[in-house]
Amino acid sequence: DADGVRTRYFDAGTDGVPIVFIHGGQMGDASGGENAEDWALNFRPLSQQHRVVAIDRLGQGYTENPKDEADCTMAGAVRHATAFLHALGAGPYNLVGHSRGGYIAGAIALANPELVNACVIVDSASAGPGEGRNDIVFCTNPHEPGTLAASRFVYEGYSCTYNHITDDWLAMKQKIADQPKNREMIVRMNGHILAARFLPDFVSDRDRFFEHIDSDGFRRPVLLVWGYDDPTAPLQMGLDLFDRIAKHQLRTQLHVFNKAGHFSFRERPSEFNRVVSDFFEGVANGD
Repeated sequence: DADGVRTRYFDAGTDGVPIVFIHGGQMGDASGGENAEDWALNFRPLSQQHRVVAIDRLGQGYTENPKDEADCTMAGAVRHATAFLHALGAGPYNLVGHSRGGYIAGAIALANPELVNACVIVDSASAGPGEGRNDIVFCTNPHEPGTLAASRFVYEGYSCTYNHITDDWLAMKQKIADQPKNREMIVRMNGHILAARFLPDFVSDRDRFFEHIDSDGFRRPVLLVWGYDDPTAPLQMGLDLFDRIAKHQLRTQLHVFNKAGHFSFRERPSEFNRVVSDFFEGVANGD
């Protein structure tokens, strides 16, 4: 129970500062919704040395939908993730967020530094300055939304390599997409909320996010991880975000994976796991 929302999560591994994985995407996505299992190639290996937690975000995966329209927003997703961390009661946390989840991880680290030990932002056009290119992938999708073919098209469009896009992974996502609560969320978002509430609110929230970075900065170490070949969050966004964060936070790092796209943590899982683990161990040792 995260502030009244029944929330699904996975929890495994050893003692120590927990690593909390926050997936990307947004509620009401009909063509390839994201969920906690996106971290499957990282979760189990990292649990051998760390405590790891992976959450289904508000209105995504098997977590309940928002009850109010005000929570059908990125601000609502941030509030829910923050409430989850409070409910888990094991902070401070090492946060790892991908794409829109990277924005959520960064927003929590900025607003609630007492909850955060360190923060990793992965391939996030939401957290990066400038405009992402997601629409280029979505607008050319020739398949009916909500189908396996549409989902495969999206994930292949996001990626540089395809080995991580397995039939089992897509089938798992299709099962989630076919839930009545997910179908309900698609209708709610496409009815008027996406255009009238979600997107305008996020523009304002994002402006304040960058103002906070530029004025006060992160009080916790930050690692940016980017795929060199990310077609939707270009590397330049990661470089520009690094420049802005590094002005105030000395312990800012950027790691770029060659031959990797938007899902760099799935396309290069072994290297990603090593880089993230080394970063958190360095923070623990004061590096």
